[in-house]
Amino acid sequence: MRRRSARRAIVAALTTLILLTVAAYADTVPADGDAVAPGNQSFVTLPDASPGQVVTWPINFKLVCSGLNHAAAGATIQLDLASATVPLDGQASATSTSIGPIPDNWTLPGQGCDSPAPTVASNGPSTVSLTMPTTAGNSFLFTLLWSRFGATGLTGSSAITFQVDVVGNTPPTIHLPSDVSAEATSPDGADVTWSATATDNEDATPPTPTCAPASGSTFALGITTVHCSVTDGGGLKDSGSFLVRVEDTTVPKLFGMPHDQNLTTGDPDGTKLTYDEPTARDIADPSPYVGCKPASGSHIPVGTTDVTCTARDATGNHVSATFTVKVTYVRPVTWTAVWGEPVASSGATFTANAGRSVPVKVEMFANGVEQTQGRALLALASCGGTAVGSIELTWDAGRWNGKLDTSMLGGPGCYVATASLDGDVAGAFRIDLRGADPAPASTAGKAKTKP
Repeated sequence: MRRRSARRAIVAALTTLILLTVAAYADTVPADGDAVAPGNQSFVTLPDASPGQVVTWPINFKLVCSGLNHAAAGATIQLDLASATVPLDGQASATSTSIGPIPDNWTLPGQGCDSPAPTVASNGPSTVSLTMPTTAGNSFLFTLLWSRFGATGLTGSSAITFQVDVVGNTPPTIHLPSDVSAEATSPDGADVTWSATATDNEDATPPTPTCAPASGSTFALGITTVHCSVTDGGGLKDSGSFLVRVEDTTVPKLFGMPHDQNLTTGDPDGTKLTYDEPTARDIADPSPYVGCKPASGSHIPVGTTDVTCTARDATGNHVSATFTVKVTYVRPVTWTAVWGEPVASSGATFTANAGRSVPVKVEMFANGVEQTQGRALLALASCGGTAVGSIELTWDAGRWNGKLDTSMLGGPGCYVATASLDGDVAGAFRIDLRGADPAPASTAGKAKTKP
């Protein structure tokens, strides 16, 4: 590298010396290898090239007023490549260009130049094509010289020198995607694909990168770093990495939401709420949380209560739904019964012989209001609670009436007769059934019965 810098300095110094020596005598036409950098760049360092590579480069020229001898106004200067010095088996060529016609106000011979010195730019660049040597090496020099025809009064040279390192094999270049984001499609994450390629200056067929994990793999929720590398035919490598981010942004789905409910209660403070809680399914979470407020089993007040059920997955995505429960207070009904003869009163014990038919007469009241319609039954059961049967009661003469055939009770023993209307129990009495004695039925504790 030090040798290359020294060589460049020598060439630049010689070029500057020539230009300074002739500047006092006549106009010059310097070559400029860098249109961006200020001044005329007559020495250009090219990027590294491969053996046999063709490198093109634009060269601009301009006529610069200098000294006392000047090109004639109206003349056109033709610039053609006159000679080229190339390293080893390298080659060089260049397209032609021109300057002019030179303007009529150009400085006359024998007169000095204005300050700053007037210039005339070339009508376009001369494009240089340099074919690199087929042998690798450092600090190769290409020197090109252009001839100038069509105008006199010019001095100096129109030359430029290129310096380049020819490298036998350059590493490949790997091309990877930017970071990749994907939506989870299962609890395992998501299958993610991408494309990774590479280029190489020497390999006719570009080498193929390898990545781990490979494209198409299943990536878990979260961030995974993918590492890729590529090797060219000469064994040189390049590598890189990028991130794959698998996210879960999909909310769970609720199933089996309860319907709105209408409840009644005899408790002015409300009632107990029961319902079947919904379930939930989620793409990425096999067991999403489900909860409802108020929960099933809670005590809710009279009026309207909204029950909100929420499903939430492990990522925090959530969804909610609501159903409404309306609780209506209904005043409790107190049922009572008034028994006619031969039954004395509710709760009394009635004694009868087996085989007798006993007339049943009863009035039934709800909250003190006598009930005259509905289905009235007298249910019969043993005192131990075993059902025996029932008889229908009919409304007549201001009361419910029926005939109890004691033979249906199954024999002597203790029994309970219960009167109800449309399922609501109004009252009951006890029956002590004796053997088949023809003695008349009587009410316990009474001296006589009303016929």
